[in-house]
Amino acid sequence: MKKRHVGWWRVSTFFICALFLLGGLCIMANQSMAKNKSVAHKAAFALYAKKCLGCHDSVADPEKPGRTRDDWHLVVNVMHKYGMDLTADEADMIVDLLYDLRQGMEREAG
Repeated sequence: MKKRHVGWWRVSTFFICALFLLGGLCIMANQSMAKNKSVAHKAAFALYAKKCLGCHDSVADPEKPGRTRDDWHLVVNVMHKYGMDLTADEADMIVDLLYDLRQGMEREAG
């Protein structure tokens, strides 16, 4: 019986192909997650437009530093005093939207 010898080039070719396949799968997963986030942002902005834009023109205020996610929760919860009626899920959607829009400008919590 003849012993088969597997060349190093076959093994390396296999691993290179596997690496490219894995990379492609990661890129596809990342694009899918970005698309899902975009859909979630659209839904959150529609909710923001319905519930918040009647009193607030914009979330952009260059004079104020960014807010942490906890700060946004406090701000959104304070709006209940002014008659804004939100469920907990709706409040979370708006907090996520506001935080993501201002991301990079936030302070460290503490």
